[in-house]
Amino acid sequence: MQRGFPKSPKYLIDKYGKADAKLMSDVTVEGIGLIKQRIADFNIDCAFKPGVLVTAYQPGQLTDLRDDSAGWAELGYPEMRILDAAETRELVHVPQYIGGQLDEVGGHFHPYNYAQGLARAAVAKGCRIYEDSRAIEIIHGDTPKVRTAKGEVTAKYVILGGAIKAKGTEALTRRSITAAAHVIATEPLTEELAKSIMSRKVAVSDARFIMDYYRLSEDNRLLFGGNCNYSDMDMPGEDKRLRDRMLKIFPQLAQTKIDHCWYGPLEFTINRLPGLGRLSKNVYYAHGFGGQGVVATNILGKVVAEAVAGQAERFDVFARVKHQDFPGGNWLKRPLFVLGMSWYRMRDALAG
Repeated sequence: MQRGFPKSPKYLIDKYGKADAKLMSDVTVEGIGLIKQRIADFNIDCAFKPGVLVTAYQPGQLTDLRDDSAGWAELGYPEMRILDAAETRELVHVPQYIGGQLDEVGGHFHPYNYAQGLARAAVAKGCRIYEDSRAIEIIHGDTPKVRTAKGEVTAKYVILGGAIKAKGTEALTRRSITAAAHVIATEPLTEELAKSIMSRKVAVSDARFIMDYYRLSEDNRLLFGGNCNYSDMDMPGEDKRLRDRMLKIFPQLAQTKIDHCWYGPLEFTINRLPGLGRLSKNVYYAHGFGGQGVVATNILGKVVAEAVAGQAERFDVFARVKHQDFPGGNWLKRPLFVLGMSWYRMRDALAG
């Protein structure tokens, strides 16, 4: 759970101007605060802990992290700390790391427990949730309709959140693509093994394009993700491939069992920024969160709700961001995407 988007504050400033860059960045910091407030207001037991660490393997990556912190300071957030090699290795015991960036505002928690807590709170306030009712068509008009396999819903407004592949949303399908992200969970570690990994429970990712990311759970399991599968399929052997990546960082876990492996979709836009806008006058969308949806979905849901209620100032800033269609059309989009990501994977491997 971290602030910002995959694009740096400097990129946002250069591309969209300081005022819009600050608004977009402010929104993500507000999103972290919103999550913390909801945890407190609704008494959600999801084991929140502060601290997000981004680590560097190479001097160029550390330079990028320094530039990122400087960009945040320019936008009014000077608290992003750059750590040297000794400070980083004191926090996370990985000798390959040469430095890092520590954000104490962000943090990590149990996302499923948080989602369940939000659902209970919504139902308590009168919301009705219908599971297993996939939308298969959006019918635009003065009173739009959402068709499912078993019926349809007519509403004043429709809000599309995340990867939508229903008829009537083809414009969004052309502008985004999904990938499969896998995570493994070890068996519970002894206190000694857990302490050999990190001195405190922070969420860690590295500064490579195709990163590794990990954290310790409440019961001292190491949750480890990475090696994103850009074919968007649950390929056999992902648990072994992730375990191999994990052991390169933590060889002391060689005798540790892997208890769980699961995967879920990530949706990307070409510029790796979320897409907000309207497909028609009363059909709104927010999608393309690119692996940072924990904060973005919470706060951008609020931004879309503001627009529906007639306060669209913040919504319009995000809606002005231009999103291109992926090249290749229905047949070549995926192969071209995989080819491009393979180049980044090779670059990361050469960088360490």
